[in-house]
Amino acid sequence: MEEVALEKKEEEITSKYHEFLELVRVAFDNHCEEIKKQTEEKLKNIPEEDEEIRNKIKKEEGEQLNKTLAELKELLAKREFHVRQELEKIEILREQEAFSFEEELEQVIDEKEKHAA
Repeated sequence: MEEVALEKKEEEITSKYHEFLELVRVAFDNHCEEIKKQTEEKLKNIPEEDEEIRNKIKKEEGEQLNKTLAELKELLAKREFHVRQELEKIEILREQEAFSFEEELEQVIDEKEKHAA
């Protein structure tokens, strides 16, 4: 594969990854906002004096947010692993091309040296 094609493939992979990250960020933000809204709705019905129940609701909110964050981290780790594999494949192709080019160059130099002798 030519260098231009490899660069294009690499750019395509990173571009799709950045698009994915943006979609995930928006979905994560929306989900967190929804959790916060649900908590606010629950808290509206609980008197200020009932701190025990209010704290329980807030604790549940924290647990939900932590769960969401853990899911996000897992999702990102999986995608990052996949992207890294794809980019490593491209790098391997580059190395193979460079190695092939070096072999060809050595052959040309050897031929010239043979003819010069």
